[in-house]
Amino acid sequence: MSAFLEWLTALVAPWSDLYSSSSPLETTVVFLHIGGMVAAGGLAFTLDRAVFRSARHGWPGRGDLARDLHESHRAVLVGLAVVMLSGVALTAADPTVFLESWIYWAKMGTVAVLLANGWLLKRAGEELLAAPEDQRAFDRLRASALRSAGLWALAVLGGVALTIYA
Repeated sequence: MSAFLEWLTALVAPWSDLYSSSSPLETTVVFLHIGGMVAAGGLAFTLDRAVFRSARHGWPGRGDLARDLHESHRAVLVGLAVVMLSGVALTAADPTVFLESWIYWAKMGTVAVLLANGWLLKRAGEELLAAPEDQRAFDRLRASALRSAGLWALAVLGGVALTIYA
């Protein structure tokens, strides 16, 4: 174990001890993590699906779609914030197991790409909101929605893999 990991493990030892000795606390943190993923990811999947449906059905309603995306972005970000904070708590509960796992780092990379894609999706949605007939803006939105759906699925897969292999 590296000196940094030893230092970090010692730093978070009080939290780790509290977490491991309290089933209600463990249940709450895991619930917040999974609940945040379900809420944020579910809303994101629903919005991604609306983009895909709009691609099949043509221009009518794309202005409404852009407005829905714009109005829902904050809720997805709040859900992601809950996921991130609870994820930090889960990692701090057993830093050695998580920080030494390639699966953990692959999941963190997926989350980083998901956040970057969310920014691109938001930007494309704002472009479409300003000009609902702009095909290039819609194409960027559709590409971001496709990436979003895949990245959310990979993030969930990473979390499941961590519970099995970490």
